[in-house]
Amino acid sequence: MTTRARTRAHTHLRVRSAAAVALSAATVLGVIGLAPGTAVAAPAAADGTSSDFNGDGFADLVITAPTATVDGARHAGAVTVVYGSTGGYDTTHSQIITQATEGVPGDPAAERRWGLLGGNGDLNGDGYDDLLIRDLSHWSVVWGGANGLSGAGQLPAGESGEGTATSPWLFNSIADAGDVDGDGTADVVAAAHADGTWGLAVYYGPFDRTGAPARIEFRDTVTKDAGYAPGVVFVGDMTGDGVADIATGGNARDFTATGRLYVGSAAGLADAGTLKATGTGTFGDLDHDGYQDFVSGNGDAGTAAAPGGAVYVTYGGPKGISTTRAPRTLTQATRGVPGIDEKNDRFGDSLAVGDTNGDGYGDLVIGAPWETGGDAEGTFRAGAVTVLRGGPNGVTTAGAQVITQNTSSVPSTSEAMDHFGAAVHVAVGGAGGILVGGNGEDGWKGRVWRLPTSASGVTGAGSTSFNIGALSGPTGAAHFGEDFSR
Repeated sequence: MTTRARTRAHTHLRVRSAAAVALSAATVLGVIGLAPGTAVAAPAAADGTSSDFNGDGFADLVITAPTATVDGARHAGAVTVVYGSTGGYDTTHSQIITQATEGVPGDPAAERRWGLLGGNGDLNGDGYDDLLIRDLSHWSVVWGGANGLSGAGQLPAGESGEGTATSPWLFNSIADAGDVDGDGTADVVAAAHADGTWGLAVYYGPFDRTGAPARIEFRDTVTKDAGYAPGVVFVGDMTGDGVADIATGGNARDFTATGRLYVGSAAGLADAGTLKATGTGTFGDLDHDGYQDFVSGNGDAGTAAAPGGAVYVTYGGPKGISTTRAPRTLTQATRGVPGIDEKNDRFGDSLAVGDTNGDGYGDLVIGAPWETGGDAEGTFRAGAVTVLRGGPNGVTTAGAQVITQNTSSVPSTSEAMDHFGAAVHVAVGGAGGILVGGNGEDGWKGRVWRLPTSASGVTGAGSTSFNIGALSGPTGAAHFGEDFSR
C-alpha cells in the first residue's frame, strides 16, 4: 500500500486527438512485477486499495508527473496508468492521461499541475475502480471501465464550492476515497471549510457520471470535536469491520498539531479519539492481527537538534485505535534504524506498507528523498529508502534495510537532487517487489525503479527502472515518480 501524500478542471469538454490517450506499446521494460504465470489478484477493500480500473482482477498503478508539459503548456501535469497482469505491472499496457485527453474536463494550462492524486475506489457502483485527481483548484473523477480509465466528471468542489454545509469549499484541499458508510460504493472525504468554520466534508456515493454525489454532509469538527480543525485526511479500515475509517491531521483550538480518528458506519462518522497524523499517511497490518494500522510521516520533524523527519505508528483495533499496543515514533535516531537523524533528510516524506518478505506481516517502507550520502556534494539530497519489518509485536528495527541508487545492482547512481524515495509503493502481496520514485532523476524528468523482494527482503539484484518517455509520455522535466496510487 502506498502513501497518501498530500501537497497533493474546467467544466467544458472537447474532442481530443487519439494521440492524447496513448495506450503505450513500450517494450523497454515490459512486465515489472511477478514471475510469469504467478497471478496475484487485486484485493477488494473498504478504503479503495484495490485500484483495479479495468476490472480484470489485477491491481493497477498510477504514477504522477505533475510538471509535465502538455500541448506546449509548461507544468500542466499528467498521470500515467500502468495496468496489472498475471506477471505484475505491465508497462506495455500503459496509458497517459492529461487534460488534453478526450472526455477529461478542462484544457492543459501552464502551472496547473493537474494530476495530484486524491484516492481511488468504485465511486459510481459499476464494479470498476475510479481515480480521483485534482489540480490546484478542481477535483475530477476519471472513470474506470472494461478498457481502463476514460472520461471524467467533476466534483462540485474546489472553486465551485460555495462555502456552505451543502456545498463546502475545498480549494487546494486534501481528500481521499473509501466506503465510509458500508453501502458498497466509495465515498470522497475531504478537509473542508463551510459556514465560517472547518471540518470534514463527505461526498457520499454512488456518484453520477458528471461527478455529482448522492449527497454531501459536512461535519463541523470545531464545534463537535473540541475545536479541532482537520487539514489532511487518510482513509483506511482500522476497526477491521469492512467499513472505512478516516484518520485526520490538523490543529487543536490552541493551534497545536494533533489528529483524530473517525470511525465509519451506516449511522455516520463517530469520533474515536486522537492519534498522530501529519503530511503523509498510509495503512497496513504490521502485526498481522486483522486490523489495519495507521502510519504517518513528517519530513520536518525529528530530534530537536536535527529535524530530519519522523514516522508515527498507531496500531488498529476493534474500536479503531488499539488499547493493547502503544503507538510508536521512529526517526533515524531510533535505536536500530539505519542512518543519522540529520537536518532536511525528510525521512517519512513517503510511506508504504506491504509484505516484502512473505512472512505474512506488513513491512514499513520509508522514503527519505533528501537524504545525502557520504559524498556531501555529489550525493546532496540524492535520497534513500528504509525498510523496517513487521512482526507479532508490530514494526521492528531487526533486519532493517537501506536502499539507494548506489546499492549493488540498482540502476543508475546516487547523484545530487535525484530525490530517490520521493514515492514508494509495495506491489500487491509484496511478491511483485517495491517501486521507488525519484522525481529529480535526469534533471527533474523523473524515474521509477522496481526492486525485487524475496524471503530475505528487498534486493537490488534484478532491479529495473523506467521513465515516462518509455511509456510514450511527455518529455522534459515532468517530475515523473513524484507520487503513486495505492
